[in-house]
Amino acid sequence: MGDSRCERLVMINAGWIPSDSRVVQTRTFRDVDVVVSDGTTPLTSLIGRSSVAAAPLVVWPDVPASELGTATIPVIVGANVGSTLSDSLLTHPASQATQGDTVQVAWTEPGKPHRNGTPIVFPDPVGMAWSHERATNRFVALRDDEWAGATTIVDGPSGKRIVGVADLGVHLEALTLAAVAFTAAAGSFGPAIQSTVTAREAILSEARNLELDVAVWRSPA
Repeated sequence: MGDSRCERLVMINAGWIPSDSRVVQTRTFRDVDVVVSDGTTPLTSLIGRSSVAAAPLVVWPDVPASELGTATIPVIVGANVGSTLSDSLLTHPASQATQGDTVQVAWTEPGKPHRNGTPIVFPDPVGMAWSHERATNRFVALRDDEWAGATTIVDGPSGKRIVGVADLGVHLEALTLAAVAFTAAAGSFGPAIQSTVTAREAILSEARNLELDVAVWRSPA
């Protein structure tokens, strides 16, 4: 609600309503620009209701498109730190890879921290964390505290660059979801059930508009 472009926040069947004159509670999607879901409401129902309102739907969890059928509106899934923010950092100028570079992407998830694996550097207060490779050059570090992070590491003939973010986990996830919502409201996605892959540069720009601080480290020349 801190962004001046948010004229009204419509909460559907919410148990707690923030004390803000722009927040209203209703059961309809009338006159909304984008619908945002944390995944607790059945998505097939949300897709139908969002379609009637002709509003894009942004969904926090990773949901296989095969489970959702088709859509006449943009339905964007995986609007979270692991699937979206970490890869969006690759669009940062300092993360641009050249020939001969290797690129690693990493993020944190809640869980019992690893005691071994690949050491991955995140900005403070996360710092170095043992990580396990979930897919090729994609690493996950588990955290059992309130902090979270995402980072990209580009290493090669021109030196090493690390681009990362760290913050309270709930804040970082909420900021990522909001950044995707603003990107969807701006018309960056076409009608289909899809991931955020086609608009990650715009998403990072929106995240920085929402005051996400991005840390950049370069090895000495």
